[in-house]
Amino acid sequence: MPKRDDTTQLPGAGSVDPKDHPPIALPDEDWAWFTARCAALQLSDPAAMRPRLEALYGHLVGVNRWLNLTTVASPREWLKLHVLDSLTGLGDARLQHLAEGAPCLDLGSGGGYPGLPLALAGSPQVPWILADARRKKAEFLHAAAGIVGGHVRGLHLRGAEIARAAPDLHRRCQLVVNRAMGQADEVLAEVAPILRPHGHLLIWKGPAFEGQERDRAAAAAPKLGFRVVGVRRLHLEDGDPERLLACYERI
Repeated sequence: MPKRDDTTQLPGAGSVDPKDHPPIALPDEDWAWFTARCAALQLSDPAAMRPRLEALYGHLVGVNRWLNLTTVASPREWLKLHVLDSLTGLGDARLQHLAEGAPCLDLGSGGGYPGLPLALAGSPQVPWILADARRKKAEFLHAAAGIVGGHVRGLHLRGAEIARAAPDLHRRCQLVVNRAMGQADEVLAEVAPILRPHGHLLIWKGPAFEGQERDRAAAAAPKLGFRVVGVRRLHLEDGDPERLLACYERI
């Protein structure tokens, strides 16, 4: 992904409209690698998603020239560190059996991950909300959501504000996903008013999660109305650091 330019002369500078940032074709070699890694991780064949992933990538590259969304620099890195990493959530049984009509929320979505790939891979009957506390990023998310479909929308909200500012989400979300945003016990506190009974929180973490952060989250969970479901471990590619997906259920 090209570095951001400090100039207003670039086409589409200041705009989050996908029409100003056309799709970028993903190299066949990188796509073949991505398809192989999906198979190795027992994920569905992503062939049907390629056109919209190319549209999402072109949109992200264009906006990233003037808005700090990601430091990921190439199509292969984007496919691996954003798309594949997000799609690993589909290995969790709870994402394989989402109820139609009940909202899912990506809290602190940033550049749209993991929410955009999960919404793209899932049923259009399952609504997704991509929430971010930064207005410009929320505007980007709302525009990117249109590439995926009408069942996705972006919101400018902090986690602690969502239940109050978006009462339609209060204790209604069946799933909240979160990647790279704060300590797990803090995330549990923010999503407690949002999740419905027996709804789930899925947090993407690196190996540093093991230890004090995991212990604090386990201690906070029952006080906040959660139970610890467990932690799933995986590697995006052989030799990579371990990825951890921690799951909690609202009780």
